[in-house]
Formats: sequence, structure tokens, C-alpha cells
Amino acid sequence: MKTTNTYDVHFNSNDSSDSKGFGTLFDAAKSYIAEHNGTNHSYFRDYKGGTVSVVCNETGETVFSTIVK
Repeated sequence: MKTTNTYDVHFNSNDSSDSKGFGTLFDAAKSYIAEHNGTNHSYFRDYKGGTVSVVCNETGETVFSTIVK
């Protein structure tokens, strides 16, 4: 039986890092970033100029990353 990986959204800058604590599907995590990047929603406000990434909860692998607008 194949298990489905879950994904979280991580924020990083030179000074700090945070994660949302999600356990969601990849598409949902990427959609969350697309919907909120460039806004003042949640950590997006604090990490402008840093990065926001989708990270696999099971492997720790970063599977998508972009600059916070």
C-alpha cells in the first residue's frame, strides 16, 4: 500500500524561520502560497524578501520554493 506524503509550508529569512504546521497535500500547500504571497496574511508579512517553501513532512525535502513578495 502506497502512503501519501503530506506537506507543510516553511518561511525562512537570514534571521529566523517558521512553519505553518500543515499536514496537507502538495497542491493545497502550493495553492496556499499562491493565494497569500504578496499579502500581509500570517507569516507572509514578516518574511517579505525571504523564502516560502513547500516541504515534505515525511522526508524533509523542499519540493517548491519562492521569494516572499
